Amino acid sequence: MNVVLRKIVCTSAESAYDALTDPAQLSRWFTTSARADLEIGGSYSNADGDKGEFLELHRPDRLRFTWENDKHCPGTVVEISIKEIGEGAVEIMLTHSLLASDTDANDMTTGWSWALTSLKSFLETGQPISFEKWQKDQTD
Repeated sequence: MNVVLRKIVCTSAESAYDALTDPAQLSRWFTTSARADLEIGGSYSNADGDKGEFLELHRPDRLRFTWENDKHCPGTVVEISIKEIGEGAVEIMLTHSLLASDTDANDMTTGWSWALTSLKSFLETGQPISFEKWQKDQTD
């Protein structure tokens, strides 16, 4: 089972790629204590328990990595592609594959929907959106 999400962001492909791979930036809009060894076979981790290995790194248009969070869908794969769609805008497409159940797909849809919204806000305004604020905005 796969989750596929898309988000249009007013930024360059390079800026989007860097925000998705640079531990300092990831620690601002997505998680805390991000670490990454940016090479094929290199590992990543963060304080949320997300960890895995980089399978592909093609700056600025694609990255692919294993997802080994013990509490959330271990043994899965995430692929993110970044495509320029005009002057100063990109489409970010995220595919989380090998999900075991509808529950896993729903959980990952929620988590990644927030993450892409926070990424968009971070890249366009310099400010991330917390999961709690995003969740509240979904119900208002």
